[in-house]
Parts: sequence; structure tokens; C-alpha cells
Amino acid sequence: MPVTRAASARTSATQKVKKGAARKKGWHTSLRRKVVVGIVYGEGCDWLCVHNTCKLLLAKGNFQLRLVSIKDIGRQAVLDDLDVLIVGGGDDDDNRKDTREGREAAENQYGRGQRRALGKKGMRAIYRRVHQGLMYVGICAGAYLASAKVVKYGCSKGAQNLRLCEVSIHKEEVFAGGVKGAVGLHQQKLQDSQLGQILGRAATMRFDDSAVMRVIDKDQVTVLATYKKPVLRQTLSLCTPRNSSGKVAYRGEHRYLRHKEEMIGRPAVVKSRLGKGKVLLFGPHPELHPVSPGKLPHRSARSVLADSILHVFQEQDKFEVR
Repeated sequence: MPVTRAASARTSATQKVKKGAARKKGWHTSLRRKVVVGIVYGEGCDWLCVHNTCKLLLAKGNFQLRLVSIKDIGRQAVLDDLDVLIVGGGDDDDNRKDTREGREAAENQYGRGQRRALGKKGMRAIYRRVHQGLMYVGICAGAYLASAKVVKYGCSKGAQNLRLCEVSIHKEEVFAGGVKGAVGLHQQKLQDSQLGQILGRAATMRFDDSAVMRVIDKDQVTVLATYKKPVLRQTLSLCTPRNSSGKVAYRGEHRYLRHKEEMIGRPAVVKSRLGKGKVLLFGPHPELHPVSPGKLPHRSARSVLADSILHVFQEQDKFEVR
């Protein structure tokens, strides 16, 4: 049967309604091209975090992944063709000498840590590219690295991290002092309801000496989620730190137990701008199962990392900051 103009108009209107509904429900429309993502590996980076991040992003299908050796950043043009750079879990510090967490030599699998592995050239290269338009995603140690943290201990005392985002770290010696388990998140009421819905899929995330952040400049940082409660008691695992001599750093109950309530309401997930670039930081791990970190997150929580990156990457901000 021939299609009349009225029928054609109704079909067109129906398509527009469906597209509008898709946007309201938070469905992602397909991109014209895949987003090129560099995932950093090497010294200071936990291989399980790298592995799980790759699996979650590949499952989404919107990404073209590249593994980026941390030692090549600043020495080769590895950042030039990337849309997004992900620096995941591990350690931003050198715990052979910077004994904030007091790991014994046998337990230190991260070598010099991310900051010293990058060196000044690597640090400058990341800052410059983000300012030019690269999106930076930091998870746990990667969030520490992107913060305004100044090292207080060890051979790197006085060194400053990237400061891609105007956040500092709250009592690192407490919350990064051997604290592991599942932690609940509270989603902030956002003008961007779609991003709120994405983050709401993960009621809990894995906490592993993770970043408890403090906002320095509220005008430049958007808090997306906060810590709802301390680490869930039934999942909590504590390890007492050791000093540079390998002895227990302090006696009595674990520092975390004295300060755990200070987590409540502090930023866990934030975003900001640096020049033309975007920054998305996760204090805990969206790529790990909250209780069994060797596994992927459960059910809908598996899409949180990929969809958060896609959403922030595509959003159009009105203003450039800094």
C-alpha cells in the first residue's frame, strides 16, 4: 500500500518521541566513531585493575583500547591520539621508601609507584594533554595521582601530584593504611539526572586503601557521589602498617577504627575541568567486585565505568575552567 503524507508524518513524529524517550531514560546513542582509550600499565599499576578495566570497556563496544606503558609517557608521543587516558589502581607512591602504608618489601608489587615511574616528563605530558582536551579518568591510585596531594613521607617528601582536579586527600595515613572491603555510596542529586542514574547502578564499590577526597574549590569540582557509611563491617579487612624498619608502625587499635566515621559524606566520585580537558575520579573501584575483587562487578554495576566515561566524554560544558 502507498504511504500517505499523514502516515509519513506520524512515523516521523513517533521516531522523534522514541529518541526523546531514549535520552530521558539515559540510553546511550551510538557514537559516530569509537572513543580511543589508553589504559596505563606498568610500575605502580595493579594488573588486575588493568585487566578488569579492559574487559568492561571491551564489553561495551564503544571503545578502541590501547595499553600505554607508564614508562613511555613523556618519552614517546603515546598520548597524542587518545581521547581518554585511564590511570587505575595500584600505588601513586614508592612504598619501598615512602612508608605511608608500611608494606614489607615482599608485599610491594608496585615498585617505584606511579608518580616516580612517570617522572617529571611524564607528569608534565599528562597535565599538558589534559589541558589541551584529553579526558583523564583516575581510579583509586589514579585519583590520588590526579589530586593536589603533597607527599608527607619518605624520599619523595614535598613532591606534589598532578593537581588535575581541585581535590586533596583526607587522612591518607588512615584510609590508605591497610583498609579493604565493600563500601556504600550515596548518589548526589545532580542536574544531570542521566549521570546520576548511571552511577546509581553501583550501590557499593570495592574499597582498597582508596581515596577519601576533600574538595578544595567547590566552584571547579562537581561531587557525583559520597561515601554513605564506613566500609561494611562484614567485609572489612585491616592490616596494621609497618615502618621503614619493617616493625609495626604503631600499637593499639587500627587508626581506621578511630576515624572511620569521617568517611561519611566525603567525596567518593567527582568530575571537573582543566582547560579543554575533563577529569573523572573514582576513589573506590568501579571495575572490581565489592567483595571478591578477583571478579568483575555484579549485574548492572558492570556498566557503570564504561557508561560514566562515555557520558562525561560526550557532555557539552558551557564553561572552561582554569
